Amino acid sequence: MYSARAKSNNSTKNSHDSSGQHHWHPAVRENDTNLSENGLSQEQRESVWSQLHNNIFSYQKTFLGFQSNQSFDSEQSNPFFGIPLNNGGDPFSWTSLNSLNTKVMECAVLDYFAKLWGIQQSNILNEEERAYWGYITSMGSSEGNLLALFNARDYLAGMPLNTPVLHHFKEKFPSLQPAELKHNPNKFTPVVFFAQDSYHGFEKASRLLQMKSFCDIGSGKFLCPLKFPHDYPSSFSDEFLDRNGWPLTVPVEEDGSISIPCLVKLVTFFVSRGYPPLVIFTCGTTFKGANDNVQAAINELVPILKQHNMYERRVYSSEDPTKSDVRNGFWFHIDGALGGAQLRFLEMAINEGLVHNMFPDGFPVFDFRIPEVKSIVMSLHKWFGCPIPSSVFMMRKMDQVQTPNKPLYIGGLDSTLSGSRGGHSVLVMWDLLSKKSYGDFKDTAVRGVEMVAFSMMKLRELQNELPVALWLSHTPGSLFVYFRRPNQDIVRRYCLGSKPLRIKTVDGTFEDRIYSHICLMPHVTEDLILQFVDELRAPGAFPNQN
Repeated sequence: MYSARAKSNNSTKNSHDSSGQHHWHPAVRENDTNLSENGLSQEQRESVWSQLHNNIFSYQKTFLGFQSNQSFDSEQSNPFFGIPLNNGGDPFSWTSLNSLNTKVMECAVLDYFAKLWGIQQSNILNEEERAYWGYITSMGSSEGNLLALFNARDYLAGMPLNTPVLHHFKEKFPSLQPAELKHNPNKFTPVVFFAQDSYHGFEKASRLLQMKSFCDIGSGKFLCPLKFPHDYPSSFSDEFLDRNGWPLTVPVEEDGSISIPCLVKLVTFFVSRGYPPLVIFTCGTTFKGANDNVQAAINELVPILKQHNMYERRVYSSEDPTKSDVRNGFWFHIDGALGGAQLRFLEMAINEGLVHNMFPDGFPVFDFRIPEVKSIVMSLHKWFGCPIPSSVFMMRKMDQVQTPNKPLYIGGLDSTLSGSRGGHSVLVMWDLLSKKSYGDFKDTAVRGVEMVAFSMMKLRELQNELPVALWLSHTPGSLFVYFRRPNQDIVRRYCLGSKPLRIKTVDGTFEDRIYSHICLMPHVTEDLILQFVDELRAPGAFPNQN
């Protein structure tokens, strides 16, 4: 294996040799990749490119641990990769002054997902009839999640909307007082709720936007409405309580989905004190792949919101006190980075009898068919396998906060988070969606279920042979199987994602374990699983965890 300081005279050796041994990424071998003020020779450059390609290709063939489909075909769009395509600004601003863009394709891709997620029934060319707003991000779902929180913060803080329905309230009813609690200091202070297994980037996004979670606001000021251990799931450990007895995040059930009873009690506590809630649900958690039961949670939250005059409330214009609009006093966002597409096609397959319903509490509907859902983000580079990290962000158009400006330079609204946006991911996704039918994607979703079952079967067989416990686990409906972390060579070769988990054992005590998982993405074959299981069978595959 190459060392971090290996000399470049061995640089022509493939980084995946005939024995199947993987080598460290050449980027850590500084002498090979260092650049100079004089550039590199043709021989040096070809050597580096060859090593990089061989190395990455070797890992692609055994890629099991992360949510990235490796079976994407984008040859049709290759001729466009020599053109710097920039979809800067709003995708619906047709007056963009930079004609090197793919916005017409972008709007078609957005219409596709608007129909898939139940917010628009057909492609819309008339701006007035479009019920959604969104765009294809330059980053993955992290960007869409950040924009969702950004818009939700300002929406709940009473900032002006892009297309508000204004009411000359006081002109019509001069003696009628608004339904709002006029002197409630909390009515424009959003409080964020995300779960223990939510994407780790939400904490960073909240800090960036200077937003506070329920724990930030409640701890040290109020007694927590959840009493430990009575109000918590049995799998919850007090390790995740702060010094004042507040959970750091919303607790989750053993399968990784958000605990609805805990969420309801926490939201009730803050809504009753006038705080508007911003709740983040997840379709496909990062490690266990759990799907929150969004419909069930919202069904329980809506009566509470109505009881405390938070379901609808009147917000007055800061510029003209005689004008107001009626909006919701909540925001429900769906982080569907992994499950936002796969889960929808799996639902279709279940409804058509193509596969059994594996969800014990009913299928977890998550999209805009639920009237209270405000925004969704879904990664294009995960289940679909787009080779460029990107995502679809979509929200209800009527809830979009007013765009700050319309710069002449770009000839349109500056409504996106990223400004300049790559146009190539749009092309490869349009190409994919134009070649595949709903039926094709339903078949892919069904095959994912079958691959999970196959992997579980082979790992159970392996467990019967091994002297150590595999801790084999799977969350129903997910594409993940997780188990005891193997040795570092296997972890690296198969790019396995790993995570420490505190597990409640059969005797009621908690035990710290380190797990790894495999993701049954569409590129994974039975042969790859058999190869992987065979390596787990070898002596020393599972070192002792102290």
